[in-house]
Amino acid sequence: MALRWLPIDCLEPHPENANRMPPGVLEKLKSHIERTGRYEPIVVRPIPVRSAAGHGTSRTRARECGPKGSFEGTGRVRSKRQNGARYQILNGHHRARVLRELGHTRARCDVWDVDDDEARMLLATLNRLEGRDDPKARARLVAYLATGRSAEDLARLLPEPPDAVERLLRLAEPPPEPAAADSLEPLPQALIFFLSEEQEAVVREALGAVAEGRAAEGAARLGRAERLERLALWYLESVGRR
Repeated sequence: MALRWLPIDCLEPHPENANRMPPGVLEKLKSHIERTGRYEPIVVRPIPVRSAAGHGTSRTRARECGPKGSFEGTGRVRSKRQNGARYQILNGHHRARVLRELGHTRARCDVWDVDDDEARMLLATLNRLEGRDDPKARARLVAYLATGRSAEDLARLLPEPPDAVERLLRLAEPPPEPAAADSLEPLPQALIFFLSEEQEAVVREALGAVAEGRAAEGAARLGRAERLERLALWYLESVGRR
């Protein structure tokens, strides 16, 4: 592996790349690189020249890329032997696209010398092997970045849309102070008891009266109260408290 500055024109996308970036996220990547000039090195490999025998093996040298040549980190042109090498992108297709759109003539690349099979394996894994954010830790980070910025401004810099940024900011807020014990109303207690068939019929009648009585609030209230009172008396009798 070696970090090099390579001409953008010498970088070719891998024809089997399956990774796609949504347009909105691509624009944010472009904005980030334009604003900071920083990005992860693009992972590439020298494009092999097939052997004359045609057995699918590759030679040690790479296919040529015209007269521009490749660059070291200092920006100077490498030796004549390395001039014109072409490279295939394994990871960083969108970064390379953005750099071209921004007018960059070269890109910082991590050059890996791998064969076709390993190139396909890297293509299938590099874009998919990634962690996942812990929501609370992500929320704390976003809240720190939000100092002096609105959620809309922050959303223009982060991958998340504005509504997701707002949710993260709410998640980062401290929990409310617990209420005093004497200010809390007692929770209702559930009572479970058994009814005879006659009692069940009265309960169903009472529930029906409630539903029908919404059109006549006064009359329904009286009928409901009478039925609930009878039901309560039956319950007290069943537990021996009346």
